[in-house]
Order: sequence, then C-alpha cells, then structure tokens
Amino acid sequence: MVELYRDQKGITLVEVLVSIGLITLVIVAMGAALTQSSVFSKNIDIAYTATCLAHGRVNTLKRLDFDQLLGGAEDSIRIDADGNTNPAGHYLRTTEITTDFDGNSHLTQVKVSVKRVKVNIDGSIADTEGKMTFLGRPVIMETLFADIG
Repeated sequence: MVELYRDQKGITLVEVLVSIGLITLVIVAMGAALTQSSVFSKNIDIAYTATCLAHGRVNTLKRLDFDQLLGGAEDSIRIDADGNTNPAGHYLRTTEITTDFDGNSHLTQVKVSVKRVKVNIDGSIADTEGKMTFLGRPVIMETLFADIG
C-alpha cells in the first residue's frame, strides 16, 4: 500500500506552506520599500520647495537698492509654497540682515531660513504646549551684497 503513494507526483502541504511564507516575505519587503520611498520622496519635496523659497527671497532682495536691504529683515513669516505671505502657509521664513559685515560698510550679509511646519487641522502651527513641529530640515541660504556704487 505504501508503494502506491511513492510513485504519485505532487506537492506536499509543507511545500505549500513554505511557498506561501516566502511569497509573504517578498510582499512585506516590497511594502516596506514602497513606504520608505514615499517618506523619502516627501522629504525631498519639502527640501526642494524650501530651497526654492529661500532662493526666491534672495532674488527679491537683489532688486532692492543697497541702502534698502535692512528693510528686508523679517522674523518667522508664514508663507505658502509659492512664497506669498499667507497666515495659513505651511512654511516659516526668517530673513536676517547684517550690515557692515566683517567691519566693511560696503558689505551686507543676508541669511534666509525656510522651515516646513506641521499645520494642525485648525490652521495653527503650535501644539497644545505651544511648541512647533518642523518637518524635514530647515534650509538656510546665506549671501553677501556689496555696495559697488
């Protein structure tokens, strides 16, 4: 009787379970990779947008006369992804202006910092304890303006 079953071809239950286990591992690994790539893509998008916003602010200041640069200072202004001032914006921009850079009255340093903030459902950016949560790293762009006139 045992001899009859030895000649039959097919797969055993153990082989089926091992196959299902391997397929499950592959699917889980692919899911984790997709999740990680989505997070990475979002971080790149935040960094790219913040860089463009900082660059746009520097370009705006380039259009000013050298004597007007000090008026371009700002502290934690909420802006949208297009760089427009917006109380519901998802970015905070700070512009620091340092005149007489390195003791030279013809040099002014401009430092623009842009941070992506987590915005709550009600539009506020602070949590219940008054703290802000930033997404990604802040982008800081520094440059010197020279009075050559």
